[in-house]
Amino acid sequence: MNKLVTLGPKGTYSEAASLKYLETCATPHEIEFFGTIKKVLNSVNDDTDIAVLPIENFSEGFVSLVLDHLIESDLTIVSEILLPIQFSFVSHAAELDKIDKLFVQFVAKGQCSEFIDGLENTKIISTQSNIESLNKLIEEAGNSAAIVPSSSFDRLEFKQVVANVNDYKNNQTRFLALTKNSRAGEVDDSTNWKTSIVVFDDHDRPGLLAEVLTSFASRNVNLTSIISRPTKIEFGQYNFLIDVQGHAEQQPVAEAIAEINQIAKVKNMGSYPAAKAHVKAVQSV
Repeated sequence: MNKLVTLGPKGTYSEAASLKYLETCATPHEIEFFGTIKKVLNSVNDDTDIAVLPIENFSEGFVSLVLDHLIESDLTIVSEILLPIQFSFVSHAAELDKIDKLFVQFVAKGQCSEFIDGLENTKIISTQSNIESLNKLIEEAGNSAAIVPSSSFDRLEFKQVVANVNDYKNNQTRFLALTKNSRAGEVDDSTNWKTSIVVFDDHDRPGLLAEVLTSFASRNVNLTSIISRPTKIEFGQYNFLIDVQGHAEQQPVAEAIAEINQIAKVKNMGSYPAAKAHVKAVQSV
């Protein structure tokens, strides 16, 4: 059976994204969970068919660890998945001012910062996963609390529940499905394609980024995101990760990439169907 790897344990948003991706797969997959993003990335090999990882949050931006690995590795993006993300605050204590300890996953902490800032005299303990936060709360006695996915708990188990504590009510996270085995699918012009590339800035010079952008703009190719990452060689040198609308084999995109290749090194990270955005938050995943 094919294997899919993602962040664990079971019950996380990563599992929800993996299951949503598997709905599009023709063959069954066994899901294997790892405790950290780095362990998931390091586990992708010839025996692993797919990895599903978060790449970007609506408010927190991109996940640098995943971006940097994509630049350096030979992984290909085959799909993106958008999930509405909603967190709840749950506690054994009946009153907020009695809480002395809060468990929260390190990414969720940034997405719920406004609520957390209102918890005075509370020790914040970061965890590796949202389900770890929930499990640590269940194990703890006293006035402890946790921030967890709104669909992950039984409300009757806690004295206090505050729903939707994320900073933005329409909070979403974008996940990528990655494979080591490149898949060149047939180009269907009726599909809303997205292509991700890296432009390597080996020899920094004035106007390079402007020329790259002009190559797309002159062909009416829309950019959906652009982000710079340090080359880790010396200060002032950056690689540019760019998402564009369209497939790499469609004429406007192909011509733009070919033109950029004349002035810089370009790596195609994959063309894949663009996910549909959620316009408003829902109560659970």
